[in-house]
Amino acid sequence: MSDNIKKAVVSDWPDLLVIFSKSLRSTIDLSEEDWQKLYERAITHVYPESELYIFIKRNKNVAYIAYSKQEKTIKQLYVLPQYFNQGIGQKLMSYVIKQHPEPMKIGVRTDNDVALHIYTKFGFQKIKEEKYDSSGVYLPHYILERKA
Repeated sequence: MSDNIKKAVVSDWPDLLVIFSKSLRSTIDLSEEDWQKLYERAITHVYPESELYIFIKRNKNVAYIAYSKQEKTIKQLYVLPQYFNQGIGQKLMSYVIKQHPEPMKIGVRTDNDVALHIYTKFGFQKIKEEKYDSSGVYLPHYILERKA
């Protein structure tokens, strides 16, 4: 069985939230109140306003990427922890860049050196640093931009 990428539909959202939660919870510790803000933002803004692509490995949804065409921004890119360091995030990134060969932005936590290195390989460069994410949670991150 091969790996593939498919466009997500609303019925995939519960899987996306599991991937989001397991991935992020494996790397940071937040209050339950902050987690609720992040989940709410994903469901009310990120998912409905983005093109969502899921990476499927052996018939299991293991990662996804959310791209806002309107904002020209990769809003989220998450991989289940047991699939870290297998190139899945890079495959999703390549897929979105091929679909949208335009200037775009992405946010990356300031402590996520692996992701920062990967995004740099794709031509993204730091343009600013922010302390809070769009849901108001303290989550220091860089904004990176990629020219077309």
